[in-house]
Amino acid sequence: MRFRIALGIGVVMATVAVPAQASPDFYAEPSSVPAEPGVVIASEPISFLGQVGALPGTAQRVKYSSTLGDGSPAAVTGTFLEPAVPYAGGPTPTVVIGPGTQGQGDQCAPSRQFPTGGQYDPATGSTSINYEGAFAVAFLTQGIRVFVTDYIGLGTPGIHTYVNRVEEGHAMIDGARAALAISGSDGPVGFWGHSQGGGAAASAAELAGEYAPELDVAGTYASAPPAALDAVLRHIDGTGLTAAIGFAINGFLARYPELRAVVDEAANDRGREVLARVSGQCLIEARREFGGTTTAEWTRDGRTLADAIGADPIVRRIFDDQRIGNRTPNAPVLVNTATNDDFIPTEQSRRLVADWCGRGADVSLYVDEIPPIPGGFGINHLAPAAADFGVGLAFMRDRFAGLPTRPNCAKS
Repeated sequence: MRFRIALGIGVVMATVAVPAQASPDFYAEPSSVPAEPGVVIASEPISFLGQVGALPGTAQRVKYSSTLGDGSPAAVTGTFLEPAVPYAGGPTPTVVIGPGTQGQGDQCAPSRQFPTGGQYDPATGSTSINYEGAFAVAFLTQGIRVFVTDYIGLGTPGIHTYVNRVEEGHAMIDGARAALAISGSDGPVGFWGHSQGGGAAASAAELAGEYAPELDVAGTYASAPPAALDAVLRHIDGTGLTAAIGFAINGFLARYPELRAVVDEAANDRGREVLARVSGQCLIEARREFGGTTTAEWTRDGRTLADAIGADPIVRRIFDDQRIGNRTPNAPVLVNTATNDDFIPTEQSRRLVADWCGRGADVSLYVDEIPPIPGGFGINHLAPAAADFGVGLAFMRDRFAGLPTRPNCAKS
């Protein structure tokens, strides 16, 4: 069951790999951003004419308002997809997808990749892969509306605040608000994501009750969520995802200016060069250039960055501020973790479930037991995203149908 679904997703992606088009100025900073979050600022249709595979619905790029961590408004972009087939079982539900790691350059924004499976940007030398597009199509075939956020600063001016708990959660929640406004619907909402997207979905789940009490949140599927960044950043150091440490630091430098002195004191010239380079890269070239290296190459004293600055009180405060699990989701959540995940350590995913269970949340844990595949390439991290799609889809459909949950907190 799981692998048939994964194979089908791969076929869908292969049928839509042609260059995407977007208005050159669509991602520009608007003259003003509404103070109210979730307001649609601009939109443009996405044409699927000439595609080998037909999209089971219609699509448009959307620019909408959201909120930074300090409460100020910001413009965010994303992709809205309306299914062509009716949903069987009540009002059409909406799933907001948080993309996995795409990179930090504006050219990496997922909305730039629709309707394609990905594209090469000759201006930057970047190649992006729209791996969320296949999941979006799968939801559309079920009659489920989809909104894929680009997150704050990815595509739009300013730095992408990679794995910033509050700003990613807000972008997800306000994407739901924008989708409901476009569709004229008040149906149920679900949050969905893997890896970076799993963290964004988990954050949205625990912020929605206070930030958007008007939303009818039915459930959240958070796969491989980076809930404890200190553990995650140590885990990926030296793997194919080392560059993501640079993405994270760049984002936090923009929101925590007091971190600058700490990083400047620890970093050598190579470290500063890497941070500057990855700020404009997509994941593929960042992995190609820095994958398999270690942040020990970035520091003056030859220690990894986590060892060099991890005990600093400013860094500790940032990690504490960014931890997911200190608030209570107001709807059921299914957390997916792989025992041998080589990028997102399963222990911190299990702790997230335990934290939420301790707060009385309706939460379940699904554990993927795929055997370890060595090499640091991330196969044990990437494979469950597709292989366990059916698990997440069944969970979400049950939530939209109003069926009772079966929390398994003891499993965490």
